[in-house]
Parts: sequence; C-alpha cells; structure tokens
Amino acid sequence: MTFVDPECPAIVSAFSRRDLRARLPDSIAAKDPMYRRSGSSFNLKSIREYQPFDDPRAIDWRLFGRSERTYVKEFFDEADDELAFLVDASASMSCAPIEAMRTFIGSMAFMALSLGLGVRIWTYADGLSARPVSARSRSQFGMLERFIGSIVCTGRSDTIRSYAQWRSRGRQRRVVLFSDLHEVEVSAHSAGLRAPASGSLFIIRYLTPLPSLAQHGTEFEVRDPESGAVTVMPWDAPDDARWTSRQADFDARLSALPRTFYRSLDGASARAPVYWDMLERLYA
Repeated sequence: MTFVDPECPAIVSAFSRRDLRARLPDSIAAKDPMYRRSGSSFNLKSIREYQPFDDPRAIDWRLFGRSERTYVKEFFDEADDELAFLVDASASMSCAPIEAMRTFIGSMAFMALSLGLGVRIWTYADGLSARPVSARSRSQFGMLERFIGSIVCTGRSDTIRSYAQWRSRGRQRRVVLFSDLHEVEVSAHSAGLRAPASGSLFIIRYLTPLPSLAQHGTEFEVRDPESGAVTVMPWDAPDDARWTSRQADFDARLSALPRTFYRSLDGASARAPVYWDMLERLYA
C-alpha cells in the first residue's frame, strides 16, 4: 500500500520552482547561509585557522603538512536540513483514522525528501523509541514507507514525557508531532509542548469525532483503549454541542502556542491544503 497522496508530486513541483533567493535576505539566500549551525556532516562550511578555543582534534593535519600552519574545517550541521517526526503509536490511535494519518505522514516525508530535506521518525507511547528511522534522499523513501505501514498501536500514551525526551536527544529545529492528544490537558501541559529554540513545532492531531459515532437519544458506551475503562453515558444534541465547544477551546489553545502550526483533522479532512500550508511555513 502506498502512503503518498496523488497531489504530492504537483505540490513538490510548485515549491521546487520557487526562487527563494529573490525574496530572502542575502545572508539567508546565500550558498553558505550564516544561520546554519556547524556540525559534523560532510557538507563543508569553511576552513579557517586554528584558534585557542578550538578542539585540537579538529585540526586538519594534511593541511598542516602542506602549509605548516594549523587549520580546522567546519561542516554544516545536518540537523538543520532535517525534519523530526514524532508519531504517537499508543493504543488510543487505533480509534483514530490511523490510515489517513499514515498517508499524511508518508506524504509529508515524500515531499520533504523530494525538496532536499532529511526525515527522521521516532514513535512513542509512554516514552520515545530508542532509535529513529531516517532517510536523507527520495531514493530511501520506500524504506520509510514500509516503516510507516508497520507501526502497531499499543500501550498507554504520554505525549508530554515523550516530547521532553525528544527535546533532550533531538537536534532538529523543526519537529512534526502526529497524535490524537488523547491524554493531553492543554491548560495544564501546554508549556511542555513548546517549539525548539529558534525552530518550529507542527502538531497534526488526528481523531474520530464522538458526534459521528453517537446517536441522539441513546446511551453511548465509550471504552478507553489504553486503560480499558468503560463509560456509559446518555447522548443528545446538547452533548454534541458541549463536545464541539470543548474541542474548539482545545484547538484554540494549541493554535496560540508560540512558533507552532496546529491542525486538527479527521478521516474525511482534505490533506492537500494542509500540506501546502506546512510547506509555506517551512519555506518562510
């Protein structure tokens, strides 16, 4: 099964034709943009003379042998050219439109790789997975797609704890969180969902609306897939209104988080406009 929407190649084509240098300051549009951090990739940033504060292990001894002067090489940090994906794989996601979310994840990964951005995917339930799955080029997308299709939803979720673990390990400045946010109380924990320093947080929430499952004038049985607890409640039009109001408040609070892009989707939501908006933010 493919997890790429048919609109994705056209969206990639539109963004790949953009002349970013025409609308960005020279310092950002330059071949060696100063805002990118130094790191340990194979993408050379500069060669400069050794300074007392430099690590002696960074000295290029071949250059020293030819010039008898000490130089160090600096490389761009690959994390600046990567997107981090954090995918909720807890049991509650089995109640969400999981296939729609898989397609969203696969489509965004396909477009990012096609536009030259690496993708690194972690899954989580009550904690972050030990090792991510990563790809640096479109030729590696098939491996990511197989991984996306193999995700099994089980266990309790702890989004705030898992996101904190990623912040302590991950070095990417742009992170996309895919979850139903089943257990998150925004009023209490929104501070835990803050964007990386000088970066951006994208939150894509997938859930199945309760009013689409309940019938008015009946008792509605709800089983928590993580705890197993069963609740039986009456359901009518006012209950629809209360649920919708609570979700609107939840969405508004997350949308107001600094440097955060937030969308709440269900299985019937159009995905292509959201892809476009996300890429606009990534290119901004």
